[in-house]
Parts: sequence; structure tokens; C-alpha cells
Amino acid sequence: MKKAILTAAVIFLTAGLFAEAGFSGYSGGKINYATNEAQTQEYDPDLTLQAFFQGQFNFSQNMWGRLEFSLDTADFISSELFHETMAAFKIDELSLTFKSHSDSDANYFSLFMGVYDPIGSDIFLQRYFGIQPIASKITESWLGLAGSVLYPHFGIGIADVKRLMSAPITLGGYAYINHEDELHYVFNTDFRFACVYRYFTFDFAGGVGLPISDNNKGQEAIAVIDKILLHAGTTMLIGNNYTQGLFIQAGLFNVPVTKRNAITLSPDDIYLLVEPRLLLENAHVNLSFFSLPQDTVDQLIFVDDTLGVNLNIYGDSFSLGANRFTLGTNFAWSFTGKTFLDIVKPLELIKGDYNITMTPYMSTNFLNGELHTQFSIKFMKFVTARWYDAFTADIGYTAHF
Repeated sequence: MKKAILTAAVIFLTAGLFAEAGFSGYSGGKINYATNEAQTQEYDPDLTLQAFFQGQFNFSQNMWGRLEFSLDTADFISSELFHETMAAFKIDELSLTFKSHSDSDANYFSLFMGVYDPIGSDIFLQRYFGIQPIASKITESWLGLAGSVLYPHFGIGIADVKRLMSAPITLGGYAYINHEDELHYVFNTDFRFACVYRYFTFDFAGGVGLPISDNNKGQEAIAVIDKILLHAGTTMLIGNNYTQGLFIQAGLFNVPVTKRNAITLSPDDIYLLVEPRLLLENAHVNLSFFSLPQDTVDQLIFVDDTLGVNLNIYGDSFSLGANRFTLGTNFAWSFTGKTFLDIVKPLELIKGDYNITMTPYMSTNFLNGELHTQFSIKFMKFVTARWYDAFTADIGYTAHF
């Protein structure tokens, strides 16, 4: 599948370069400073890079293609500066969309490889309703679609989405194939419903995956299905970006169901985020309660642990000359390796490992894009001999073109 995606991406880029097509893009990069905590003997600084690129080729008014890829490097000062550095390169999305109209709806039929319209991101709502971003700021990522994802529509497949003309509603269906492991292909079918009103935004998707094997208790077979995998997720905002609000995300990923066993539901596969949002004149106050899978946490920049509380206070109306600033601070109290099920034993939770973190941040317009900086302090590191592990810093830049 990886070879197929890479080959298609090369053909897609070549066609886009030589076709008389309109093009728009969005890209960004972030450099992170931290210490290598695996190095226990001495201070060892780490400098890593995360970057992404999103591009859209408009071949005509009713046909366009999208390409997104991301890059995540290892420490590039651990050896000589101009020597090779290990990096993870990933094509996140490669898609081709055809649009058609009728009196009652607009229809979008797509062929895709990679991640497409992921639940957990607000990219679906932005694409089909043209709204401003509504996702929680603590789930920001510099890896594009690889960031906050409840579960991905990942693989090779097709999608069909209808945007109704009589109401701000979309209905969609997806069919795609991916891998559960090295032995099983999984055929997935999903349904989607979304709506955007002035004070209510809702996005839901859910479906089943059918792992298919060619082995039936040691005997060869054409196709064997011995379980189904359930997945579902939702994003909801009561209010909007200019009012008080309540933002909720919840989801579960690949819960197995078999004839022989009851449903096996692991807290590690459940995604929960509840965020009341207060607007106090020019100040925004967001209080986030979260229980996230470790794979999701690994992609985020404001979240270090799987369970916790985050208070984000920021203002986005500061000006200095032609520059407009967003200034804010995140205060986080989080627990290592815990989930929402551990809340029922609060004394044990508090006695375990936890982190208290403060992260001031700033962003402003710069040249044709936006400059982002932040500085993080992990207070619990000060009680250890490696006090220098308490500090991390990031500087990044994003631009549309």
C-alpha cells in the first residue's frame, strides 16, 4: 500500500505541475528544543523538526485534487550537522474529488489514499461548510492530519458526501480498505452526518471494519471473517467562537466484536475531551478535561500525558503597528499512563506520577504567514537531579500560498 501511495503521489504532483490548474497550499514547520531524557548520565540537548505541507490542485471548477505530507525528524544535533538524520516521512492524504449539482444538493465524490476527512479534526467542517476552525487549541499539531484524530478514514477507498441546499447539513458514506496487522486486510464502511448552525455544530461518523483472512483454522479459504471492528467518533460545539461555549469530542477505535466473546472495550481505545469555553470581554478561558490514547498524545504539542486537566487563557486582539498578536498560557495537571477509569480512585491517582506544566505562547503575523513561539516549564522536574529536563521551547512558522 505504501508503494502504491508513493507512486500515485509522484504522478499526482507531475500532473499538477504541467496541467493548467489553479493551486493553493498551506505549509508549516516547527523546531523543538528539549533534553534527551533517555540519556541519564549527562545533559544531552535534542533539536527536532516537524513539518507539513497541504496542497490543492483545482483542475476545473468541479474537479480538484489534494495532497498532504508530513515530516518528523529525530535529533539533528546528535551527530555532525550536515550528516544524515533519521526522519519519518508520511503521505497523509492523496485524493481526487468530483463535484456535481442538483436543485436539492451538491454532491462530492472522492477517490482517496491515506487519511481522509478524519474524525477528531475539524477539517471536514471547514471543507464542506467553510467555517473557521473550532477544534480545541490543546490538540494543535504540526503534523497536519496526523494530529488529533479520534479514528482515521485511513486506507484506499471512495467517499460520497452530499451537502443539502435546504439546510446546513451533510450526509456521507465511505468505503475503504486498510490493514489491521500483517495478516489481515480490513474492509471498512462508514456513515457520516454533520450540521452547522449559528449556535450548534455537530459532526458524527461511525462504522464497522471487517478483517478478512485467507486462513480458516489452518485451512486455506477464499475469505474468512471471524470478528468485526466497531469505530465511531463525534465533535460537538454548543455556542460558537464568539460566544460562551461547550466543546465535546468522544470516540472509540476498533473495538472487536466476535460470536464467542463479549465486546472487549479498552480505555486505551477511547477518546474523551470536554472543554467549557468562556469569553470575558477580550479574554478567552478554556478549561479542558481529557482522556486520550497514547498514540494521539504523541502527536500533540500541549499535551504530555493521557489523562489531565488543562486551563488555557489567551487573548487574540493585541496589536502593535501592523502586527496582530495572540498571547496566552496553558496550565496543565496531567497523569502518566492513566485513563478516565482511574478517576474513581482519586487518592491513588494523586499519589501516583503526575506533571504540572505551564506553557506561555505567542503568535503573530510575519511576512506572508504566521510566527509561533512557546516555552514550557515542567515543575515536577525541579525535584529531580535532572532539573534541566524541565524546559522545552518551540518556534514555528505557517504560511498560505
